[in-house]
Amino acid sequence: MKKCLLLLLSALALLIFLWLKIDINSEQVTEIPASPVMYDIKGRLFHVRLSQDSQRIIPVPLDEMGKWLPLVAVNAEDGRFFSHIGVDFLSLLRAAAQNVSRFRVVSGASTITAQVVRLSVSEREGRKRTVSTKIREFIMALKLERKLSKSKILECYLNLAPFGGNIRGVQAASLIYFGKTASQISPGEACLLIGMLNGPALYRPDRHPEAAMKRRNEIIALMERKKIFDRSTASRAYLEELPRQKFNLPSRAWHYCELLLSQNPQHSGRYDTTLDIEIQTKLEAILRQSLNDFPSDVTLSAGVVDNKTANLCAWVGNARFSHDSSWVDCGRSPRSPGSTLKPFAYLSAVEQGILTPSTLLADTSIAFSGRAPRNFDLTYRGAVTARTALHESLNAPAVRVLRSAGNDRVLSFMRNAGYAHLTQSPEYYGDSLILGGCEVTLLEQLEAYTALASLGVHRPLKLMRDSVQTSERIATSAGCWIVSDMLKYDGELLLLARATHQKWQVALKTGTSYGLRDAWACAWTPDYTVCVWAGRADGSSWEGLVGARASSPIAIKILRAVSPKSTWYEMPENVIARKVCSLSGKPPIALCPSTKLEWAVKNVTHTVPCDIHALKGGKVARNMPAGFSIQGGKNLAIISPIPGASYFNAPFDTERKIPLKAEGSKGFVWWYADGKYIGSSKTGETLFTSLEDGEHVVSATDGNGKSSAVTVKIFTPGKKSESEKLF
Repeated sequence: MKKCLLLLLSALALLIFLWLKIDINSEQVTEIPASPVMYDIKGRLFHVRLSQDSQRIIPVPLDEMGKWLPLVAVNAEDGRFFSHIGVDFLSLLRAAAQNVSRFRVVSGASTITAQVVRLSVSEREGRKRTVSTKIREFIMALKLERKLSKSKILECYLNLAPFGGNIRGVQAASLIYFGKTASQISPGEACLLIGMLNGPALYRPDRHPEAAMKRRNEIIALMERKKIFDRSTASRAYLEELPRQKFNLPSRAWHYCELLLSQNPQHSGRYDTTLDIEIQTKLEAILRQSLNDFPSDVTLSAGVVDNKTANLCAWVGNARFSHDSSWVDCGRSPRSPGSTLKPFAYLSAVEQGILTPSTLLADTSIAFSGRAPRNFDLTYRGAVTARTALHESLNAPAVRVLRSAGNDRVLSFMRNAGYAHLTQSPEYYGDSLILGGCEVTLLEQLEAYTALASLGVHRPLKLMRDSVQTSERIATSAGCWIVSDMLKYDGELLLLARATHQKWQVALKTGTSYGLRDAWACAWTPDYTVCVWAGRADGSSWEGLVGARASSPIAIKILRAVSPKSTWYEMPENVIARKVCSLSGKPPIALCPSTKLEWAVKNVTHTVPCDIHALKGGKVARNMPAGFSIQGGKNLAIISPIPGASYFNAPFDTERKIPLKAEGSKGFVWWYADGKYIGSSKTGETLFTSLEDGEHVVSATDGNGKSSAVTVKIFTPGKKSESEKLF
């Protein structure tokens, strides 16, 4: 008797000691090491990856597990779950009696709470299944019941439960075995999943269908006996077929998720993203279809941004992602932007009041850094309006606008818009900044053009719904409205919209890099901004990589698909329509023969009157500024090529055409290169000739015996020997 009492007291003392020593951290239980799981803007699951310990586990709240799974789990696994205190002592005594009478383990007494402790603590700590571990788990279970509610404990259990292989939790199991979420599964499917808990490997329906069906039917019968299922529900459950194959977890928008994970390395588990899976689907379909027009090694990258929120709604880093040779996200790789930066120089000039859409610009030969930029079509247009110059992406006017606006101011403005790769000084870039002599990414293009499309409000692109977003006004709404108006697209899709009486309007800017390596298009409406890049992943050239042909039709198709009902911006209050001279684009004087209306910024745009029309000899004469027209003179002068300049040959220009133009004479001019006759032209007209790379003496003579000569150098990008000689 004394020995029994002593043993009892010793056991009690041990329990008290263990109770005081052993504790459980409830956060360790509730913080489940989940798989990265991405949900779109409307809460739709679109991407799942393995957790850090290579598990497929998708924790969800209890109220998202549907009706049947929690009911079946409690009644099949722990019938007194809602009444015991963490340890079911009645079940413990029953199990002990059965095991002793049969001299082997035939029954267990582990509760759902104890299972949660085992799955969340013991397994993570690598503890072996021993009696001491079991006692420790029972004590932890008792303490856990005092820290967490029954519903929270049940939620943790169903999120941690093993279902074969690396599948954990009812959500991942439901998606993999049935192709639907836990909230959508039927009573029979719930019985199949809960039946697997007694032996996840033994009762897997894809490997052991007979054993799985037998176990499922046992659970169904139990549910019917316990009145959880009525006879009709049980009968339908028996008739359900087992899943014959497993489903793959969704893995949509791979490059979007790579970008998301790289920007949020500390985040884990559920990601509530800004992606819209419907827009993503449209984007992927258009890009996939568009790939048919390109060689197999040319790919596409594109993104869509909601202008109201700066949410990145859709992103394809590489449209050929499924091909083993082209997995890289090209949209995050720095590339030459071509002409896509020009609108920001024009915007800066508009903001400073020195330019309006009607401002007259000279599209004539101009030297910068000893070189002469030419337009894509190798021609000059003379005097053009700023609207025409920007819309047609003319190079010489863009350089003039950059200079007038100030390289440092324009560069600072571009950085504020989101071009993070523009890290060098204004002197480093020089005039080439506006012609693509720098590097940007497609993501930066989206951010900057979204600021323009948002009428001057810059916000970093947003990928997570709950992320804190800053905003900064970097330009006036009036300036952005005017530049957007200058870039309104008037192509086939817009004509189609007009033909169907739709008020759809869109702005568009394209770009082509030197060497035909990158083709860009950025398009926007008040609702969405779309940017598209086309090129080769290795940066090599292809003759079809021209922005206007390769990327702009795709950008318009995407924008038309995601923003079919977009109208146009309301005109800002400080935008005015003022009367200007039809030729100079400045406020008219009495001598101006005609006028027109054009946009200007109230109290900002300069009001210098027209200085082209003047009265000479009682008649109205035009005094065109230097560089706008050819004026007669006493001496013949070559104005193109520029004396001492170095000319870049466009990579696609196999004939190496150089424009020849002279002024100061009348009649014909005869041209010579290195002493050899090459052709003739009328004074003031342009003659194009082909010259090889290297230094040449170009001379001209007229019918009066006047002559002129200049020395020029010709350079084709990519020829290292020549570039070393020239620079």
